Amino acid sequence: MATAYTWHPGAPCLEGRWPLTPPLLADELFSSWLVRTALRHGCPPRTLTHVVWPHTRVWLQDVDRGFDEHLFRPMSKASGVPVQALMLSTLRPVIRAIVGDVHTPPRGVWPWVLVLGSRGRFHAGGLQFCPECMRQSEPYYQIQQRLAWHCACETHGLQLVDHCPFCSAVVQPSALSPGKRVSQCHHCGHDLGQTLSRAAVGPALELQQTIDAAKGGLLNYGNHPLSFRDWMTITRIMVSFLRMAALRPSANTRRFCSQMGIDMASVRPEPLGLPFEYLGPEARAGLLANAWVIMLAGPERFMEMAAQASLSSSCLLIPVTGAPPLLNQMAAVLISHSPKTCTRTAHDPAHTPQQVLRTWVRLQRRMRRHDLT
Repeated sequence: MATAYTWHPGAPCLEGRWPLTPPLLADELFSSWLVRTALRHGCPPRTLTHVVWPHTRVWLQDVDRGFDEHLFRPMSKASGVPVQALMLSTLRPVIRAIVGDVHTPPRGVWPWVLVLGSRGRFHAGGLQFCPECMRQSEPYYQIQQRLAWHCACETHGLQLVDHCPFCSAVVQPSALSPGKRVSQCHHCGHDLGQTLSRAAVGPALELQQTIDAAKGGLLNYGNHPLSFRDWMTITRIMVSFLRMAALRPSANTRRFCSQMGIDMASVRPEPLGLPFEYLGPEARAGLLANAWVIMLAGPERFMEMAAQASLSSSCLLIPVTGAPPLLNQMAAVLISHSPKTCTRTAHDPAHTPQQVLRTWVRLQRRMRRHDLT
């Protein structure tokens, strides 16, 4: 399961109180290590964490977002894994590389980090796996499998999966009971290593490898070297543009996409309008593959084609603060339209098919979260 880069090297257990604690593996998620430790000792994960944090229900939140340093000390003392190693296994180092020193709230969506969609102890998604990696002698979940730009396993060249193929339940190892392995579905018990997966989408994998190789360093957008944060910001905005173009296509956006060589057939409209970080690997792969086409073309090509297609300024959702200067230059060539007066009537019209579909998809997400499928 090794990759060409790492977020952390892992750590052994040294003089811990718990006799069967497994070592923290390279790039392993903090939650994955907690689950493996609990199962090794024959108890549910929530029992293990209750011993360390008796007054905190840690599984009601996204534990991989991490805690303050002092909360890791009792876990380090019990397990023998150093505090610093446990902190590096969370998503905080990732978000610092993406947004810099900007404060990130404990709740809400973190950019480029998949959302678990927690309600109580149940999740609606947010964790991916590679079937081939699940067949290894010591399966575990990696930090990379919580990152929104990761849609494929670089080792095996397969598209990642975020649900059980047998019962369609989302992947939630924290709900496993004693006697099960990390590679099993918490709901039906089937081996996730038996999942069939398709080959990775080539351009999406190229984008993934480019970001992974930089990991906080400089990246080129055309002939412009950008910081990791600025490059990721522009890429995220291009993803939003593609989603808007798929959901509300116009003659201008179609013309622009055709001139840029973008395959809009591979970008499926998202009926719920959820943030990118809520989407599954297949939907994200289509968006990232076409975002990679835009990023390879460079800003000059973007501005030239946008001007020819008379692209509207509303197509680029520029951040209110912290926008890269290059992004503002690109937005300057877009056409600004005068605001229109709302002509909505007083009576409530019938729901459109799209509104009904959104309501239906929301209901399906709630049913999956509460194991009602």
